[in-house]
Amino acid sequence: MNYFNQLKRQISFLQRSVASYDDGYTDEAIRIAVTIRVLIHQTKNSTSLLSHLNSTHIKLRSSTIGDLLGADFFFGLGCLTVGSSGMMYAPLLNQEIRYTLSVQDWWDQIVYVVDPNKRISRKIIILTAANQDGGAHVDSSLNSEYAELSKSGSLGTFSKTVDGIEQYEDIEDAHFVAIRQMGHELLNSEELMALVNPEQEP
Repeated sequence: MNYFNQLKRQISFLQRSVASYDDGYTDEAIRIAVTIRVLIHQTKNSTSLLSHLNSTHIKLRSSTIGDLLGADFFFGLGCLTVGSSGMMYAPLLNQEIRYTLSVQDWWDQIVYVVDPNKRISRKIIILTAANQDGGAHVDSSLNSEYAELSKSGSLGTFSKTVDGIEQYEDIEDAHFVAIRQMGHELLNSEELMALVNPEQEP
């Protein structure tokens, strides 16, 4: 097995999936999640691609804040923005990517707090999307934290004025937004991309 070629394939999958998401196919986030699982998820029965490449020591970019201890609520990997169709909750994308983390710390980092008892990591979001929400398998029920994040209005509502009338809309698909942002983080992680293009310095 040529793991280097497998890495190039997975990064190509990731690049095409984020492009499809940005073209409006936001449920492509589920396939982004599958690719991220292949790259990173490590168990006694499943070896991550980065482990096969002896590259779990690399650093990955994180675009969220570090310590959420005591936080009652946190928006995580998205932000409210104004688009062509009005106000929307969208990935952070070209906003500043704050710092780098080890692969394991990136995987385990809390990126959403929807209430004090629901603290959601990248790992929870990716594995639920891939293993339960149709990425590689469909379960009859979803992880409770992921289900809460995916629920309409889980992160609140925003208002807009149409013909002088104020309207309120629930924030939708926060789980897809989170996964799209994770794809952005990985594609902007210099040490990961240096594995794909070893002739370039990280």
